[in-house]
Amino acid sequence: MAVARAKKKPASHKRAGDAGGKKGTAAQRFILRFAAFSLVFALLPLVPGWDGLESRYLSVQAVLVNGLLHLLGQPTQLEGTTVFSTAFRMTIAPNCSALGIMLFFSATVLAYPAPAKRKVVGILAGFAAIYALNLVRIVTIYFTGARWPERLHGVHEELWPSLLIMGTLFISGVWVYYASNQRAT
Repeated sequence: MAVARAKKKPASHKRAGDAGGKKGTAAQRFILRFAAFSLVFALLPLVPGWDGLESRYLSVQAVLVNGLLHLLGQPTQLEGTTVFSTAFRMTIAPNCSALGIMLFFSATVLAYPAPAKRKVVGILAGFAAIYALNLVRIVTIYFTGARWPERLHGVHEELWPSLLIMGTLFISGVWVYYASNQRAT
């Protein structure tokens, strides 16, 4: 008994290089938009007035960290963006602010194909979550420096950058799920 087999049509030249048709082009559009938003955000420090905004942002962050440490029973003081006690002194610098990772998250949200309302919700919720995670980071760095100074480098330079990146990727994944969910409003 002979079985007739359907011949597969050869892939056209048009589809051969686009990683599978429409999905490939959607991924390419996302990557291009992400790169464009990332470039714009990378240039923000060149905008006049950026230093003043960043300085105020760091001051607010220092006030919140100092307040959290007081709630946790620490006799810290505040001087500008420096939080200190007799046990440990730390200055919240621009690299400690999580602004860069928030802008990375924003580029992801803005580049992803989703309705504007979901993007606004995503950016606001993502910023709040990343900001809170960064506050926990700074507080734990204070405790590490005050109680285990020999571990400060590893916690500050190795552990927390990885945790902040993983946390931001998790938050990004949650947002993509939310934005992709047809029932979300």
